[in-house]
Amino acid sequence: MRISSIPKKKSIVLTAFLIIAVGAFYLWRDLHLSAEKISIPDIVVENIEMERMINGKKWKIISPRAEHRDGVVYGESLDITITDPGGRETHIYADKGTFTRENNDITMTNGDGRMLENGKEYNLKSGAIKYEAATERWHFAEGVVLSSDKMTVSGQNGMYDTLSGDCFISNGGTVEWGN
Repeated sequence: MRISSIPKKKSIVLTAFLIIAVGAFYLWRDLHLSAEKISIPDIVVENIEMERMINGKKWKIISPRAEHRDGVVYGESLDITITDPGGRETHIYADKGTFTRENNDITMTNGDGRMLENGKEYNLKSGAIKYEAATERWHFAEGVVLSSDKMTVSGQNGMYDTLSGDCFISNGGTVEWGN
């Protein structure tokens, strides 16, 4: 069959069909690529100040930039203040962190904090901090230093139970007593 013997109408229809088929193939291929999905934030907020009641305590979280994505708030340069009904106030600064809306858990990196209770001040430094709201426990990793005016406790990992007041350093640590 020679091209010149194909009627002009049939050649236009055949060309259009061929273009549509090639386009459909490329569209199908693009839609089925196994590339990693990029998670897009639901909302991005700058200079946010958020207050919540968690387990009867007032939490105030300040961040210059926060993203909400998949039920988790991702914040930069966090400033957290926790005030409980008994008068204890905890203040923590961190480079960045996450807040899970479903269970109120918080994770932070490079935390630096201070707790005031009954006129006494306690200080904290830790590379990684996680707060479990259900148990009201703080977990510290990547080095932790807890100090007061009379004592410094340090180690690789630790835990503080806000309900009982118990504090543990795991996998060895050091205690320094002052005057």
